[in-house]
Amino acid sequence: MMIFFTAAFTVTAADAENFSSLNQKGLDELYAGHPARAAEFFLTAIAADPKQKHYYNNLGAAYMRMGEYLKAEEQFKISLQFDSNYARALSNMSVTLFHLGRYRESYNYYVLTRKADREYSERRFEKKRVSSVIRKLSDEKPDNEELKKIMKYMESDAEGVE
Repeated sequence: MMIFFTAAFTVTAADAENFSSLNQKGLDELYAGHPARAAEFFLTAIAADPKQKHYYNNLGAAYMRMGEYLKAEEQFKISLQFDSNYARALSNMSVTLFHLGRYRESYNYYVLTRKADREYSERRFEKKRVSSVIRKLSDEKPDNEELKKIMKYMESDAEGVE
């Protein structure tokens, strides 16, 4: 489905509701495990109403699920230009940068997420879940020394060792 708009296009309340429904359809596809289809809906919503931070965040999330981390990073940057304290975009940026092997930057975004919304951060970065993801990545990249250090830290921290 392609929608074209002219430069004179203005968004009415009814239009915004339609664009919101495109976003919701994208979320439905994303949760159903169809990130490429979800991305199409998010792109259409963005083309129609490019001032919605969550549309960019959601598009970035779709790219993340497709393993297209550089594209995801671009979308989270745009989302954060609208709201630098948007916890979902901050946390998604943290995860994306981690997958890109940019661990220090990832950690910085984690800290920003905690400052923006501690409760959301604690749910999103639940220690058991994070350890599982890091272990999986470490298994996929057994020669990555930084991942080994992170795993060692996570394991020692889990045991209460300083």
